[in-house]
Amino acid sequence: MSGKDSEDKVRLLRALAFHIHKKESATDALMRCFEDEGRGGRHRQWRQAIAVLETEGFVPALLTAGLIGDEAAQILGIVAAAADHRQLSAAIGSLADYWDK
Repeated sequence: MSGKDSEDKVRLLRALAFHIHKKESATDALMRCFEDEGRGGRHRQWRQAIAVLETEGFVPALLTAGLIGDEAAQILGIVAAAADHRQLSAAIGSLADYWDK
């Protein structure tokens, strides 16, 4: 993964964690993050993930966007189902920290 791709991933994950921490639903927060990233001319990069978000949900969209892998998807699925915005925000923030290294 190039440095620019990694920076995009970290920025989007951090924004997502912030919005979820502020009690925005995970789906709405992810859509907002994709839209915000699209304003910079990178909308095509997220187009398929937006379609998946609308049809299949939060975790599959993260997978499609390449923001998480299969292992993280399993864990985030459980955390998201627990409906605790603080835990979900912390988990996503930790993923951003991982990619930022």
